Amino acid sequence: MWFCVRPSSIPRKICVRPWFALGAVLGLLLAGCQNRDEIKRYTVKKLSHSERKVVEMPQRGPMPAGHGQAAGERMLAAIAPHGRTFWVFKLMGPKEAAAEQMENFLSLMQSLKFSEDENSPPEWTLPESWTERKDTEKAGTRFATLIVKGDGDEMAVSVTRLPFPPDRPTDGVPLMIVNLWCEQLGLPEKKQSDLTAEEQPKGAEVRQFEVAGMQVTLVDFLAAETPAAQALIASRGQPKWTVPEGWKETAGNEFSTAAFAVSDGKMSIKTTVSQLPGSDLLQNLNRWRGQLGLELWSNAEIRKSAKVLSVDGSDGTLVDLVGTDSKTKKPSCTIGVIVPRGDSSWFFKLTGDIELAQREKANFEAFVQSVKFE
Repeated sequence: MWFCVRPSSIPRKICVRPWFALGAVLGLLLAGCQNRDEIKRYTVKKLSHSERKVVEMPQRGPMPAGHGQAAGERMLAAIAPHGRTFWVFKLMGPKEAAAEQMENFLSLMQSLKFSEDENSPPEWTLPESWTERKDTEKAGTRFATLIVKGDGDEMAVSVTRLPFPPDRPTDGVPLMIVNLWCEQLGLPEKKQSDLTAEEQPKGAEVRQFEVAGMQVTLVDFLAAETPAAQALIASRGQPKWTVPEGWKETAGNEFSTAAFAVSDGKMSIKTTVSQLPGSDLLQNLNRWRGQLGLELWSNAEIRKSAKVLSVDGSDGTLVDLVGTDSKTKKPSCTIGVIVPRGDSSWFFKLTGDIELAQREKANFEAFVQSVKFE
């Protein structure tokens, strides 16, 4: 069932060293804000039954539309550390077509080079027939998109930058990212020994090898397609929520659990739902502000400007931001809620045209408040 990599493709001797912990995993995650009693508490009116439809999602399988991991799809991915930044290379595609790109994917990873500056991006050599999309906006966490052309199949490799603040420990980051992917694909969780074992079976799904002094973590996963694997997804507890009338499920990003779109003429907005480990609220709110070209906040400014929205008994932090989208250079709005739950957080984020976003704000808040965690 799993694609086997030739033994010569990856070194058999694997160096073992402690790995980095995910406080703000994927450079995206939140921290509980201190003195939360100073934040204004805010409650919105629930929509009437006639104004909404209920979508019960008691399990993670099959994945909601837009999750992007169809049963039988293959993921080739790699995590390469440089200083306190993790660079993630990820390809998703039909299992056979993706498998045919393993040699090229490994060639790409083995060509990585970094300068001594920890903030510098990597350099790489593209495999033959691969191209880098020229219109890629190197903003936010997405750094580049590589286009892969095979026999009748065109796939893409996303290159994502995941920086970590200096005050956060980084041991165990690759394992946490790998297990996030396992959860998305409906696969059993991995252990640290799966990554660092000195002897790996032929075709191991995850392993580490050295490139230019870095320990690169390589993943070769197939999305769950058997009843037993789907049962693993079902056991993980997807929330239930109420989807407002007029919201349509759509494709999300590589981290989202679900996504919804609303359009009106030339105006459009998109709402994404994501669950990620970590607890750095200030960093994540400032990431959103940076995406809109806004000045960064302090904790005092969060307490002054953010609101608390109750979500199934947990306090979520609600913000309403207006600025200029760093990618499109057009006026844009972000209305977002971050809800800490145990050792992870849920992100609810509406982005798009300002007028339509403000018109849908009440629906968005009602949607978030309708969430029931398992």
